[in-house]
Amino acid sequence: MDGCKLLNSLCHVGRIEAGVFLLGLLRQNSDNYARLTAIAEALAAFPTAATVDALAAELLRVKGSNATRGYLRRIIDTLERFPDNIAHARILELSSDLRIGARFRQRLQSIAFGTFNDW
Repeated sequence: MDGCKLLNSLCHVGRIEAGVFLLGLLRQNSDNYARLTAIAEALAAFPTAATVDALAAELLRVKGSNATRGYLRRIIDTLERFPDNIAHARILELSSDLRIGARFRQRLQSIAFGTFNDW
């Protein structure tokens, strides 16, 4: 997890390869939700269309449960931090996708329409 913090720091200073590496880690750790949560948090420093697509794919791939709830929340928090020109359209699309749980869709809608409803 310290590695994710280091990669996050590298992204902040413009090292694009660190963000690309994080995206690769996202694919390689598909069942380790603690590690995936740290990766999703670190990806907040890499706001690109590729990151939005990867996080959106994760929201669709991972089914909501007690074990995955924290990870799914982190994905949404990360998407919320991204500039509107990169993430807004995808957040709006996800907010009406029935493959995503109702509470998560509701949170995505509040982000998309600029309202804030606390979890």
